[in-house]
Formats: sequence, C-alpha cells, structure tokens
Amino acid sequence: MSTTDPKPPDAAAPWFRRVGRRARVIAAIVVGAVVVLVLAGPLALNTVLDDRPVIGLSIAGAPDGVDRWAVWSDVDQAIHAVADAQGRRAITVRAADVRQPTTWADLGVIDPSPRLRDALLSAGRDGGWWSDVVTQTRAFWGLEQIAPPTPRLDPGVLDAFETKIAQRVDAPATDASITVDGATVDVVADKAGTRLDGTASRTTLTDAVRDGRPFVALPTEEVSARITTQTLTPTADTLRAAAAQPLVLGAGTAAVTVPPEHLLAALPITATADGATIGVDPAALSDDVAALAADVDQAVRPRIVMADVVVAPGADGRRLDRDAATTALTTELQARATGQGSPRIEVPVIPQPAPVQEATPGAFAGDQTVHLTFDDGPGAHTEQILDILRDKGVHATFYVVGERAQRYPDSVRRILAEGHRLGSHSMTHANLPTLTPAKIRAELADTQALLLDITGVRPTAFRPPYGAVNDDVRAAAAAESLSIELWTVDPEDWRQPGADVVRDRVLAAARPGSVVLLHVLHQDTVDALPEIIDGLRAKGLALD
Repeated sequence: MSTTDPKPPDAAAPWFRRVGRRARVIAAIVVGAVVVLVLAGPLALNTVLDDRPVIGLSIAGAPDGVDRWAVWSDVDQAIHAVADAQGRRAITVRAADVRQPTTWADLGVIDPSPRLRDALLSAGRDGGWWSDVVTQTRAFWGLEQIAPPTPRLDPGVLDAFETKIAQRVDAPATDASITVDGATVDVVADKAGTRLDGTASRTTLTDAVRDGRPFVALPTEEVSARITTQTLTPTADTLRAAAAQPLVLGAGTAAVTVPPEHLLAALPITATADGATIGVDPAALSDDVAALAADVDQAVRPRIVMADVVVAPGADGRRLDRDAATTALTTELQARATGQGSPRIEVPVIPQPAPVQEATPGAFAGDQTVHLTFDDGPGAHTEQILDILRDKGVHATFYVVGERAQRYPDSVRRILAEGHRLGSHSMTHANLPTLTPAKIRAELADTQALLLDITGVRPTAFRPPYGAVNDDVRAAAAAESLSIELWTVDPEDWRQPGADVVRDRVLAAARPGSVVLLHVLHQDTVDALPEIIDGLRAKGLALD
C-alpha cells in the first residue's frame, strides 16, 4: 500500500471534463456579458437620445406603416399619421329619418399630437428606476405600447354639427285648425313635430367618439302641437249647430233667410293653446241686411204745395233701421256662439213722412198754360228733344247740370237760340240739404258763372236736384237771384217704365197751369214726347 498523497479530484478528472467545465463557465460569462450589453445598451441609448421615444415603443392602433421603427426614428411623422388617421375615422350619425355619414374631424376631434408626443417621450422615463428599466426592456422586446389619448371634441365644431343635423331633423308641430267651406265645418287634426335633443346629442356624440363606435343614434323629442284637435272639437260642434239652425231677418211682411255660410262667416274663430273662442262679426251679414232693406225701403216723394194748393200729394217713405239690425244681429250671433240663438230676428222699420215743399210759382205763377220742363241735361237726347219741340212749335224750360253743360256747350246755346228757357240744376246734381252751406253756395254760384260764360245769360230759375230744399238752399238761391221752381206732374220717366206709360201718366195728371217734370237722359222720354204734346193739345190745354 502506497504512502503517497492522493490527487485532487479535478486533477484526477479527465481532461475533456476539465475543458467542458471551463467552457461552460466561459460561456456563462459570455452570455451574461451579452445579456448585460443587450440590456444595458438600449438603456444607455435611451438615456442619451431623450428626444425620442424609448427603443421599441409602439402606438396602439396605429395605422399601417407606423411601426416601432417609425415611432423611434421619426416620432413627429408617426404622431402626424396617427392624428390624420384619427380625423379621417368614419362614423355614421342617425337621428329620426336622417342618416349622415361623417368623420371625427367633422365632429371637431381635437388634434391629439401634443398629448401623444408627451405620452411617447415620458414612457419608460418618468417612473421609478426599476419601473423605467422594466418598461424600456419590455419596449425593446416589443411588449410595450402607448395608447393614443382619449379623443376630445371641440365644443364649437360639435355645436355646429349638431345644429346642421337639427336643421334637417327638426319639424315643427302642426296645430289643429277649423276650416269652413261653405256651410261645412271641419277640424284639421294636429300633428306632432320632432326636435333633436341638443344637449343629449352632444353627449352621445362625445361618448361614441370616445368609445370608437362606427354608428351612433342621436336622441330626439316629440314636439306636441300648441292647439290640439281635442281643444277645437267642442268649438267646431258649436259652429255646426249655429249653422244648422236657420236664421230669418224679418221686417214687417218682408223677410230674408240668412244662408248658413253667411252665418259661419259672421262667427270668426280665434284659437290659442288655452282653447278656441267664437267671435261675432255682424258686418259679414251686410249683404243679407241690404237684401232685406231692398224689400223694405221706399223712397219719400215730397208733398209739393204752391200758393197753398197741393200740386203733388207725394208719398211717405220708410227705411230699415240698419243700426237696430246691427245691434240685433250682434246679440243673436253672441247667442249662437254659446250654442243658443233664435230662428228669427225682427228688425224695426223707420217711417219717413213725406216732407212738404213750398214751390215758388216763378214764371209759372197765375198761368193756365201747361209747362214742359226737362232736368239733368244737356245729354245724349237733348238734341232730339229740341228737334221735336221745334217741329211741334212748343217751348220748354231746361234745368241744366253744370258738369254736363261743360261737356255739351253747343246744346246749351241752342236751348236759348230756339227760344227755350234756361235754368240751373246745380253743378254736380248733389243732394243739396246734405251739404254744408258753403258747398251749397258753391254749387249754385259756380253753375251761374259757367252758364254766363257759355251763353252770356245769367239764369233766374233754379230747380234743386230731387226737389230737395231747406233754409240753406233757399238762402243760396236768393243770393244768386234764383227762384226755386219745382213741378206738379211727375210721370217718373227716370225709372224708364216705357214710353206709353210716361205718356199716359202725363195726360192723366195734366191740368191748366201744370208743370210737367221730364228728363233728357232717357229714350222713353224722347219717344213719349210727341204724343204728350199732341195729347195735351187734344185735351184743349195750351203749351208754352
């Protein structure tokens, strides 16, 4: 047995084992060094290039072409690409029946570039040392991403977009209304409108962009009509009842039935949100009152007295009391507006006694001759009448109207030239008692001046239009040295009853000294004149 020391274990191991163990240690050292270099290198580089994102950092959801290398090599261009893609992002907006494809840019998305840049440059740098090392390491291995900041919308642009959508969506409500077509009353139903809920819509759009939704439905509100069908229906029923009940306007034996459509026109509607009211408009029934008046009214014929002798008995007249009619109709319409009313209204009639007019004998005083007189000329038939008088050897008195004398001055001159008498009939044929004293004087004075200018003769005879006189007319005539001359026989040829009727009325009424009233404006008078002259002579009556 040997007494030498044993060999160390390593020394005793095979050479290849000894080499493998060394290699492994070396390899481990090399690997460790490589790892340290790999890890420390980027960390060091990130520290030096602090104006760039850490190596390997990417942007979540970035468009094509914006990879980790693009982010690190040109961060501004990468941010611009992300911002541009965000603005072009499509979203479809719907509200009621409106569908509007648009983009985030149209909604006013705010450029995310400043915030995204801050986020990229601060990632892996603004935390604790170990946190930054972990973040940079994860970034290096492609495990770290930065999400773009939450998109925000510019309030002004968003409001403008919401306003445009509202202009297309908003539809006002249609109020109910009552229509009247003739005697038919209908209610046109109300219709609800639509209104975009602006505040809620802006919130909805903001949330949709934040969540990245491709479609968003905006809330709308129903707009109720201010005036509803329910509000107007009772009023329409009242109108129908008012039109269904007949209304007769009576005055003595005369009567007029008011048509339903006239009644409805006299019951105007005023509608508000609080309800509808029925007004009254008696003026809408003026045609019906006029129709009743046409049956009732009778013109007054003056009672003419000459030298205490009644030469024309005249006739009383009557007139429908229109003021009373208006009052009665107002009361009736008010009653019908409340669902009541009467079937007939009695309107009072105002009697009009015939006025007594004193005729001035003038040139006819104490004369037994029948005097033919002609009013309202000269006119289209004056020349024919002058021809007949000339052929029959008769003279007459012509009371001319100043305005007509201006148009036919030659006829005026012929009247005097052929021996007829010329008188005044005022300037405009006005109803003189209805005028002021100054206007009455002007009517007479202007006519006198005109006739003097045309003929060189100043008339002394005056016949007032319609035979209407009062103290002012008498004073104006006296101031012009005019005698007021009326008539005793009036065949009413101005009504054009026919030549035979005019002839017979004159012949039946004529007496010695009669003054016959005729007019030059009607063919009936022209046709009757030859037989009037012949008939008077046949009765033994003398003519001028």
